Amino acid sequence: MSTCKALLSKITNKNAFYEQEDVTQNIFAFRVVGICILFYSFVMILNCLHIFIVDQTIFTRGYVAACVLVLIYGLLLVKMGLEHPFTKYLSVTAIGLIVMAASASLTYHMIIIMMIPIIIASMYTSKRLSVYAFIFTVGGITISTYVGYYFGVCDANMALLTVTSLDHLQKDGVFLLNKVNENPMVTLALYYVMPRSLMAVAFYYVSNSVNSIVRKSMENAMRMVQAASMDDMTGLYSKNKLLETVEHMEPKERPVVVIYWDVNQLKYVNDTFGHLYGDQLIAKIAGSIRAAVTSEETNAYRYGGDEFLMIIPDGTQEIAEDVIEKWRQVMKPIQKNSEIPVSASVGYAVGKYENIMELIEIADQRMYKDKQLRRQ
Repeated sequence: MSTCKALLSKITNKNAFYEQEDVTQNIFAFRVVGICILFYSFVMILNCLHIFIVDQTIFTRGYVAACVLVLIYGLLLVKMGLEHPFTKYLSVTAIGLIVMAASASLTYHMIIIMMIPIIIASMYTSKRLSVYAFIFTVGGITISTYVGYYFGVCDANMALLTVTSLDHLQKDGVFLLNKVNENPMVTLALYYVMPRSLMAVAFYYVSNSVNSIVRKSMENAMRMVQAASMDDMTGLYSKNKLLETVEHMEPKERPVVVIYWDVNQLKYVNDTFGHLYGDQLIAKIAGSIRAAVTSEETNAYRYGGDEFLMIIPDGTQEIAEDVIEKWRQVMKPIQKNSEIPVSASVGYAVGKYENIMELIEIADQRMYKDKQLRRQ
């Protein structure tokens, strides 16, 4: 999928493109930039209409710088692609520079927004990226503070260093502190860069802690979903997972093979050796089926108590027969070394996804014929 299309398209779990590492996060980062620049444009319009009263030259300078950075970011993103391992660093850098441009012009209006790079970095699993975002944010705070003091909308506190209440700074309505800061380099570092950097430290810790908790919750949820979709005894997928897979099979015209197994003599083993051996028989057949899986897309399921299914996308009759032959070869040493009779009947059907339930039924019927021949 092209980068431009992915950036503007709806993210869907059915597309393997979005499952690649950091791709979805890179898309969200780009969209955050888009939302920020749209909001910045809206505020720019309000300022032009004199609803806001920020100096027009200062505001325009910061806005144009942010727009140029967005354009460069977009071009580099298209060139690098969403899958590139350094795209996430590009995104955090771009966001940091855009925020820095806005903060340098609007200064104290932008204190909170300076933390956006840390928030964006927390979407990713990379610890290095989080550290990079933190360092970049502290650097951005430092640069925007000094640039803002000399060229931006200067906070009165930054110019005069008022650190007490108004009662101590006025008498009879006259402002007593009227001397400009004599040593702004040191003052800005101690009273503005350092406190805001400490805010960034706290924000970095909280952001990463929340991110860690969310990720652990997601991992636990994934483990629960995985546990629900697996059969503990056999290690194969459960029937519920099969039904879910069947429901979402696409495209409908895609070829598929269904192979159906049924364990032989399970009742005899249960009655003669005990149910523990019956469970072992089922587990041995399931293990042999797992060993016969030939591709990543092929999945095997426990369809019933002693019934198993294998679904092979893009399967053909030749593939089905090869898998069954491989399964029989796997079974030979298992049968030879087992103290209980180990065997299963098998049948298969070839068709398309749209007829998957019919194929399961056909494979079941052919398996039953195989079982009858074995009895004879």
